Amino acid sequence: MNDGTMNEGSTPMVAQRPGWLTRILGEPGDPGPRLMGPVRLLLLIGTAAAVVTALTGVVLVATEPSESSVRRSLGVVNPPGPAGVLAFPNEVGPGGPGAVLTAAVEGAPPPQPAGQPAGPMGKAGPTRLVIPDIRVDAPLRPVGVTERREIEVPPLSARNLAGWFKYGPTPGELGPAVIVGHVNSRSGPAVFQRLREVTRGQTIKIGRADGSVAVFTVDGVEQVSKSAFPTARVYGNTAYPALRLITCGGVYNRKTHSYTDNLIVYATLTSVSST
Repeated sequence: MNDGTMNEGSTPMVAQRPGWLTRILGEPGDPGPRLMGPVRLLLLIGTAAAVVTALTGVVLVATEPSESSVRRSLGVVNPPGPAGVLAFPNEVGPGGPGAVLTAAVEGAPPPQPAGQPAGPMGKAGPTRLVIPDIRVDAPLRPVGVTERREIEVPPLSARNLAGWFKYGPTPGELGPAVIVGHVNSRSGPAVFQRLREVTRGQTIKIGRADGSVAVFTVDGVEQVSKSAFPTARVYGNTAYPALRLITCGGVYNRKTHSYTDNLIVYATLTSVSST
C-alpha cells in the first residue's frame, strides 16, 4: 500500500495489517481456518476482495461514459490508456452529484483529509448516523459475523438502519471505523440510497453512547468492482480517526440478486461535539 499523507505535512499512513484485522484473520501464514468466507453485503476482509451481496433493489442502467468525460469529472492525471481502455485515476476522487465515480488505481492510498484531523476519542459504541446533505438520520446497530462466516447485515425490513462493524474501531477511535448499509430494500429506497451524492468537504455525524458526537469530514468517494475491492485502502491502519461508509452500486443482477460494485465514502474525524 502506498503511503498516504495528511494535509500540512502530517504523519504518513501505516501499511501493516491492523491489529483488529489480524485478530479476525489470524497472523499472515497461519494455516488455520479463516473466520470469513464470501460476504453478502459489502466487504470481504482478507487477501483479495470479491464482495458478494444479498441486497435487492432497483435495476440501475449500465452506461459507458467516454474516457474524456470521466477524466474531466475526476481530474485524472495519469496518462490515457490504450484506445478504448479506461484509465483509472491516480487517487480517490471527490465525488458529488453528477460526478462519474470510478475506482482509483490499485495501491492508491486513501484520499487526503479534507480538514485538519482531530485527535482520537475514547471507545464508545455508535448509536446514530446523520449525514445532513443527503438527509440521512438513522440508528446504528453493531454487526459482526454469522455462523456461515459472513458479515451480518441490517435486516431488509429495516430500511432506515445502518450497521457498524463491531470488530473494527468505534467511530472516533484511531483507525478506520466501518459502517455498512443497504442502498435498496424490498419495499423501496434504503438508508444509503443517496450515498453516491456525497462529496468532499461535507459532514458526517456519529452519535455515541457516551453522549459525544464524532464529526467527520468527507475526503473522497469511489465506486469499485466487487472483484477488485481495495482492502488495504479501506481497512489499513491510519494515523488519525477515520470512517468508511460502504454500500452497493453499479448494475443490479436480477439472477444473482446482487450489484456489481461497492460505493465507498472515506472520511476523517475533524471535530467533537456533545448531543
